[in-house]
Amino acid sequence: MTPLFANRWFIALPPIWLLGTGALIALTVILLAWSILRVVQPRLAAEARASLSDGFAGPLAWLLLSLSAMALAFTPLVPIAQIGRSLARMTSADSFEQRFTVPAGVTLQEFELGLRPQEIETLELNSAGPLMVRTQQPIEGFALEKLSDVELPGGKAWSWKRGDESNRPNPFLGQKARLDVTNAGSAPVELTVRARLVPEYPQSAILPWTTISLLSIAAAYAVFRLFPRRMAAVASATTKEAIGQPVFAVALILGATMLLAFIVIPYNTFGEDVKMLKDSGLTLIKVLALLVVVWTASVAVAEEIEGRTALTVLSKPLTRWQFVLGKFIGLVLVALLVFLILGTVLLATTSLKVVYDAREGSKIDPIWRDCADEMITVVPGLVLSLLETILLAAVSLAVSTRLGMVPNLIICFTVYALGHLVPLIVQSSVGKFAIVRFVGQLFATILPVLEHFTIEAAVVGGVPVPWSYLGWAALYAGLYSAVALLVALVLFQDRDLA
Repeated sequence: MTPLFANRWFIALPPIWLLGTGALIALTVILLAWSILRVVQPRLAAEARASLSDGFAGPLAWLLLSLSAMALAFTPLVPIAQIGRSLARMTSADSFEQRFTVPAGVTLQEFELGLRPQEIETLELNSAGPLMVRTQQPIEGFALEKLSDVELPGGKAWSWKRGDESNRPNPFLGQKARLDVTNAGSAPVELTVRARLVPEYPQSAILPWTTISLLSIAAAYAVFRLFPRRMAAVASATTKEAIGQPVFAVALILGATMLLAFIVIPYNTFGEDVKMLKDSGLTLIKVLALLVVVWTASVAVAEEIEGRTALTVLSKPLTRWQFVLGKFIGLVLVALLVFLILGTVLLATTSLKVVYDAREGSKIDPIWRDCADEMITVVPGLVLSLLETILLAAVSLAVSTRLGMVPNLIICFTVYALGHLVPLIVQSSVGKFAIVRFVGQLFATILPVLEHFTIEAAVVGGVPVPWSYLGWAALYAGLYSAVALLVALVLFQDRDLA
């Protein structure tokens, strides 16, 4: 670790550096793929380059460049060796086995193991005969409590597991694992050492996951532009129009400013301000993204219909269902941009807030993996908030086919408020008057249950969110969005554009 880590603020940089390095690798892969495409298919390479001005690829490229520059700037301040070892362990075998033959009559003969103590999750010692094993050797300059020697009777294994409070702590010290073995018998004895190894810093997985996520987004967008070209043209025009609106820039600037301000704002929670930052940040991003999406839907659909622009677009070989789906995908891309940009800012501020809280509360300085753990818990909340925004984008699109901007804003934010109150409405209607029960069941049937996408309590509490929950939430959002799009298509199909 570099001496620069004497400044506690540098502790928050490694998680941010992992995000930036993941973006740098993704950008490198994209540029490499474009270079190959330029040789093999020059026409497609030219289209890919032209897509930088289509509204989505351009801002995404600037985001990747910004994160890459940040990663390069922070590299001297980051414990590269720690992160590199953990990343290497993720791709190597996680099981370890080594056998030794202990000569007869030896006392505390040293055997060196080819593993690092910090990577051991489970350890097992087994011998064919009686042995005495000492695992903890004294380190010069440290006065530590000596651990008891391990007595192996022969044929019965001794085991240790990380995190088991009923067992003793890690039997090894330092960076290398060694054994001092005593064989008081008259015959050699075989000693077998088995271990399960895990990354010392599993938080380093932020880097590959960031790379995979960004490459998946870029690949999905490239495929979308190549095949349904008509819908892609409509989506591109919608995204470009959204970015050109002042509300988009205002939402990003306001969101980034407030997220940075959340670092120093006191929440008076007795040292738990980082939890309030995550909760407030998720809500802020979701509301701003919803505002941009509803505004864009009104401009891209309602105003195009009123201004007869839609009639001109549909006079080309473009069907009405392609027009509706293209507009919806454009709204999804706009929401994705807002979440990518502001979500990155939220992740960075979460890491910094951990260090700020420790300083303000006069706590022991955290280590960088504490910052990373807090940052990782935000990701499921961002995913679910994005799904909720996509669902409401479909609702907004359906409303926009018949109504203007102001009614659209009122209806969508009413659906947002009531959607979060549906469980409470249903619960309050139990055992009440028939009319109250009917209204509660009606709301639960028609309105989306947006509480499925609200896991701020789990995010704030650091409770892991299972992948299955994210999958079911994505399925629910997809089904409800499909229904809303069908309604939008029915309403738009009969709309007189002339």
